[in-house]
Amino acid sequence: MELSNANFYAYQPVNLPAEIDHEKAAKANATETPFVQGEGDGNAIDPNDVNQDGYGSCAVLSTIKSIAAQNPDVLKNMIRDNGDGTYTVTFNEYDNGFLGIGSGWEKKEVTVAGPFDGKAADIGDMGKDGQGEVWPAIIEKAYAQYADGGYKTYDDGESPADVQEAILGRDSSTESPSEYDSGELSDKLKNGEAVVAWTAGSEGWNDEQKKLAADYGAVGGHAYRVEDVYTDADGNTRIKLDNPWGHSDVDMPYSDYQKLYHEVNSTPTK
Repeated sequence: MELSNANFYAYQPVNLPAEIDHEKAAKANATETPFVQGEGDGNAIDPNDVNQDGYGSCAVLSTIKSIAAQNPDVLKNMIRDNGDGTYTVTFNEYDNGFLGIGSGWEKKEVTVAGPFDGKAADIGDMGKDGQGEVWPAIIEKAYAQYADGGYKTYDDGESPADVQEAILGRDSSTESPSEYDSGELSDKLKNGEAVVAWTAGSEGWNDEQKKLAADYGAVGGHAYRVEDVYTDADGNTRIKLDNPWGHSDVDMPYSDYQKLYHEVNSTPTK
């Protein structure tokens, strides 16, 4: 999918080269670890581990937030710690085969290394030994290499649907928010689907959308994890949208969400 009206970031684009500096990786291995079960975490992989920093990688990070909430083992199993500061990450790529023969999902491995500093996703939790949790940054960097042969700049738009398919190895559904009533979207969450909603670029918003964005603090050209659809004390149906920044989440009436948000991508995680 080409996302001509959304750039999915509000940060300076940064190149992520594929070459591994093994000396730096070995040093990083003393201070970084893939997984930490921090205080308040339900699992070593938890949605609150994901905090976007400088890269425009919200499509990736909102997707892994949504998968972490539904089936964290998917993310844990896709990362292999090589013990030397390098990590091999397994994605899924669809092969059309020859004239449709032999088509299907195939595994594709990408190896990345620390240190995960600078503009990479922020440290999730700190372990008792002082090592910082870096699984979100590992996937963020690995996806950049998977998606563009090792030299992806996170400034050219990325569809959460593509990210979901690459991680889960299943076809993703892409719809307008108006296609799902609140019950249908709620059912997707209850059934264990990863659900991400995103806004179009603010330059294309009409006056009503601009007001809604200002009222609820929503950002243009940005992807959010759909966290919950619920009924408040007054009987109003609302939606919670989890911002991969680690702050500035959006909680709004479902009807306003349908007016402001541009598309919703969902994929089963089990």
